[in-house]
Amino acid sequence: MFKKWLKKIKVTTKQEISKSTDNFYKNSTGIQRMANNSLKDKTVLVAGAGKGIGKAIAKCFASEGARVMIVSRTQKDLEETSAEIKENNGDCHIYVGDITDSEIVRKMFIELKSHYGAPDICVNSAGTAGFGFIQDFPVKEFQKMMNLNVSAAYNFIQEAVKLMEANGNKGKIITIGSIASRWTERGGSGAYTASKHAVYAMVESVARQLHGSESNIAVSMLCPGVVDTPLTNPNKNSQPHWLKPETIAASALHIATAPENANIFDVTVFGMKDKPW
Repeated sequence: MFKKWLKKIKVTTKQEISKSTDNFYKNSTGIQRMANNSLKDKTVLVAGAGKGIGKAIAKCFASEGARVMIVSRTQKDLEETSAEIKENNGDCHIYVGDITDSEIVRKMFIELKSHYGAPDICVNSAGTAGFGFIQDFPVKEFQKMMNLNVSAAYNFIQEAVKLMEANGNKGKIITIGSIASRWTERGGSGAYTASKHAVYAMVESVARQLHGSESNIAVSMLCPGVVDTPLTNPNKNSQPHWLKPETIAASALHIATAPENANIFDVTVFGMKDKPW
């Protein structure tokens, strides 16, 4: 038995080995993961794709065969993300715009439909954070946070649902929240926590509207704990216990690849060193 097994190993050709490694996608952490083309021929829109979680999701989905349109306010960031996707033979189109502007959001979806067609999956990873005690945190900063984290998310989901309804009444819409969407685990973050609780409530309400209505548009929340991104770690200090953007991208892929008639509504991911309760 052992000799037969050994013989099989010896006759494996170099060509077969190289063929198998072609399906591996190397992410920015240097870790390789298997790409299975699970999103082949799917059209995907990712907002907030210039950096951090959104960038990781765009790269992950492109590596799985999706056509990805990426959106951000900063063209340079989008060009870098696009170059990395195309380096791995991915299909990517960029759109520069601020999704707090409802007219830009409307035009963004028009551009998506014109370039790739109606979306199969829409991911909104655009967001901001700010922390401070209630006595000191400026109301203007609170309003700014609510505008991007909640109002822009509303505009995004609204346009995505309308386009998906016109395209067979099916698709996946993923909003990136936070563990602050679920728990008020830290003091001094009332404004941020309010915005993340609000977006969770909104997405849940939309999901309840769509479920049981003969719609196959699945609206979901992905709520990560502390993730090592330019927003949370601008000085790039070593944070070995923080989640990596690629981990959240893998979680988004789990939601996106659910069967058409199923909704993985709420995925909460936090590192084992986190203490959210």
